[in-house]
Amino acid sequence: MAGSKKYFVYTTDSAVEFAALLDESNTEAVNGTTGDYTSTTAIEFTIPKNVRPRKAVYANAAGTRKISCTVLTQDAYTTIQTDKPTIPDPIAGSGTLALVQKIPERVTIPIAADTGLNDGDDT
Repeated sequence: MAGSKKYFVYTTDSAVEFAALLDESNTEAVNGTTGDYTSTTAIEFTIPKNVRPRKAVYANAAGTRKISCTVLTQDAYTTIQTDKPTIPDPIAGSGTLALVQKIPERVTIPIAADTGLNDGDDT
């Protein structure tokens, strides 16, 4: 984490929007000002626990430091290797970090079943 935190608009792979409290410098290094949560944004809910946002991981040339950046949209994630193969190093203030890993969004879908233990009810 290199900077202050602020809310951004995160769009899931299924096109649902949530507010996400993220590191400002890391998020803007990958997304620019796209996805800023403003005073006129009408999104009321933050990312639920069952959604793990998609990430891009960047590292220095020596591989001694890595930062993880949330990618706010599926389109940006799809094109990140050509659009943002490197980003300015937000901590050092000079030099660049290279894209070393893409982590897709992960969603845990609830299952309509119980554990099978008899708790005394019929459902």
